[in-house]
Amino acid sequence: MKILKYSLIMLLFTIFGCNSDQSNLDVVTEEEHVTTYQTNSVSVYNLEEILNGIRKWDSLRNSPDVLVPFFENYNALNIDMTQFPQGNALHAYACVLNGKLKFAIISEVYDHESYQANIGNYIKVVDLHNVDIANVTNQTYESYTFPLPTQYIQAADAINRIQDWNANYNTWLNSGLPVYQSFRIPTYSLQAQNYTVYFGLKDNTGNASVKLADLVFYDNVDLFYDNVRRRPPYPSDEKYYILDLI
Repeated sequence: MKILKYSLIMLLFTIFGCNSDQSNLDVVTEEEHVTTYQTNSVSVYNLEEILNGIRKWDSLRNSPDVLVPFFENYNALNIDMTQFPQGNALHAYACVLNGKLKFAIISEVYDHESYQANIGNYIKVVDLHNVDIANVTNQTYESYTFPLPTQYIQAADAINRIQDWNANYNTWLNSGLPVYQSFRIPTYSLQAQNYTVYFGLKDNTGNASVKLADLVFYDNVDLFYDNVRRRPPYPSDEKYYILDLI
């Protein structure tokens, strides 16, 4: 009888123990799911919220004391090229939403009056991130040569720009130089994949003493890309319909 009772107790303990473990596993799995969702989530904003965010940035972009805090903890963003038509330039509008700097990104194809009825459907709002640049500075890179035209830039040049921003963004923002409203991003060398996009500072070919704000694309393996253009000015041959809305 004692043996039977002992066996019954052990059976119940095993059953409840397994259920408890499974319950704990379910909690961990759910927590991991939530964490992943929060990490990869993209906030949804309507068109008017986005336009107000662009207006807010435009009203602040010449006020260094206000701008510096936006960049204190952020030096990069991610752009998933699978979300946009391949081979067409992107327009990345700086905007302030929920008190944080973000970028509203739209393909040049859709930044046009002909899409005014549903232009908001083509805008992707991207958050900024803080990325440890040791991820790129501590690597050894091959030197490649690609047929022209190409957006490829040498790793040493790319890393210099990234390091320059990280070390000197405060000085640059307080230099009195015009701060961008948006970037035009060519994509003819980019693939349908995710890129880490770092803020950078590069030399101005017209004035070596003046640095220009820059975005450096990294394929997260060993290739860097650029040719990004800061706006304004807005050349007459490019369409920026969103500017007409603000």
